[in-house]
Amino acid sequence: MKRLRYFTVDGLKTEKDAEKVREVLEGVEGVLRLDVDLDAEAIEVEYEDEKVTKEMMAKILQSHGYFMRI
Repeated sequence: MKRLRYFTVDGLKTEKDAEKVREVLEGVEGVLRLDVDLDAEAIEVEYEDEKVTKEMMAKILQSHGYFMRI
């Protein structure tokens, strides 16, 4: 099932951070769309929960130095 969720991401402060988060998550199977809101330090993700979970995305981001609150 498709899901659209909004998550706060600690460490998401600069355009370079936004580019890295986009690069990392857009490469994950099941992530359909990703928008970054630097002002809110947050991301909006549309994803297929049969292929990727919010916990998986959080773990992937954490391995790159970002903490996604789920």
